[in-house]
Amino acid sequence: MTKDQAKEEIKKLIAKYEQVKTSGRIKSYTEEETKNSFIKPLFEILDWDFSSKEEVSAEESILSSGRVDYGFYINGRAKLYLEAKPLKADLNNEDYARQAIRYSWNKGVTWAVLTDFEGLKVFNAQLMSKYLSDKLFFNLNYIDYLNRFDQLWLLSKESFLNNELDKEAEKVGKKILKTPVTDSLYKDLNKSREILLKELSIMNEKVDKDLLEEGVQRLLDRLIFIRVAEDRGIESSTLIPLLRAWETSDRKVELYASMVSKFRELDKLYNSNLFSPHPFEAWKDYGDSTKKVINILYGNPGYYEYDFSAIPADILGSVYENYLGFKLSQSQKGLSLNKAAGKRKEQGIYYTPAFIVDYIVRNALKPILDKCTSVNDLKKIKILDPACGSGSFLIKALSPH
Repeated sequence: MTKDQAKEEIKKLIAKYEQVKTSGRIKSYTEEETKNSFIKPLFEILDWDFSSKEEVSAEESILSSGRVDYGFYINGRAKLYLEAKPLKADLNNEDYARQAIRYSWNKGVTWAVLTDFEGLKVFNAQLMSKYLSDKLFFNLNYIDYLNRFDQLWLLSKESFLNNELDKEAEKVGKKILKTPVTDSLYKDLNKSREILLKELSIMNEKVDKDLLEEGVQRLLDRLIFIRVAEDRGIESSTLIPLLRAWETSDRKVELYASMVSKFRELDKLYNSNLFSPHPFEAWKDYGDSTKKVINILYGNPGYYEYDFSAIPADILGSVYENYLGFKLSQSQKGLSLNKAAGKRKEQGIYYTPAFIVDYIVRNALKPILDKCTSVNDLKKIKILDPACGSGSFLIKALSPH
């Protein structure tokens, strides 16, 4: 449907609403009738397919936040949640707004919509503010649907495919700009490891120092892997929902212990020892160190968010090179991290710059590929990188330029 066609359909919907209003039947409309007669048709005009459960889900629910009327998805990733109210509702009721926001917040989804068709409010559920006015991005009355159509169209499927709502919100400061990471990630990774080492060493005094360091590194690697997978669209929002589910539980187990079932799920999915059982899963963590680290890995609220999908491989690799160049040391004050350039040299922790990777792959692999004349020829090629690290050579070999 073109924008002009959408405007014509919305005009008809507005006329239908005004007939109901004129006849005095507004108060008789239930929430379900409002959804079927006005809200669902409005979002269908915005090109959302309500016949596809993969695109629009109805009556979603989670334990900590009740239910939400509709969830809107693109390629399996939630883009916004909508809370519907009957025509007679007062959308200025703060409880309604908080209900709409709470669900999106718990799911780690940015956008929440509250509407009874007569009015429509769009909130940034993840914005760090206790004031609803700060979270409110825009507010439309039904009479604005045509004269402010471009704003309404920001809720269309087409706009979400192009991230138009995010872009508009960033322009006016209603969405925190995401930024690729460099030095800040390096500092935050070391800060995270220091937090875990300090608090877990206090709570688990009998654990061997080397095992403690290994367990801390394994936990941190898992959290980083999940964050990268989230931002690159490989996994849906995972850590925030797990964290918030734990926060609303009885907390009888540590946060990372509550994640064990998810770890096993990822272990089966990715077939890697990264998520296989490890002794740290039974350690004590009374200081909420894991919660602190998860929050760190999302950035500094109110200032920036990490966008791991925007980090070039060579930058991430160099960050990890410096990050891994720290060793655990024991002092009278307890466990601490000391920088050790010798450790990088001893263990071969070096990240090869991207241009060198390109040069080696181009000159070592391209001559072989040039001789291939069929798929069977390609299948005979085997590539081994015995010290693959983050896999930059193997990734480049798979898609050489």
